[in-house]
Amino acid sequence: MTYGTSIGKRYARTDELGVPFAITVDSTTSVTLRERDSKDQVRVDVEKAASVVKEVTEGHTTWADVWSTFPHQSSTPTDD
Repeated sequence: MTYGTSIGKRYARTDELGVPFAITVDSTTSVTLRERDSKDQVRVDVEKAASVVKEVTEGHTTWADVWSTFPHQSSTPTDD
C-alpha cells in the first residue's frame, strides 16, 4: 500500500510503469478498477475484482464489456 501521496500521482506512477489496471480499495464492499489506456473507472464488488481483471487480461472479456456491466466512477484528476 502507498500512503501520503494523492491518488492521481499513484495512478500516474503506475501508468508510467505500464500497469494495465489499478485497484483502489475505497470501502469494505467495493473497489474502483481503473484501466490505464482509457483512464476509465468502474465500481466492482471486492469479491469480483480479481476475477474481472483475470477475465480481461486473459482475453475472455473486454474492457468495453466491463465498462458496460459495472457502474462508472468519476475520474480523479492528476495532482501536480
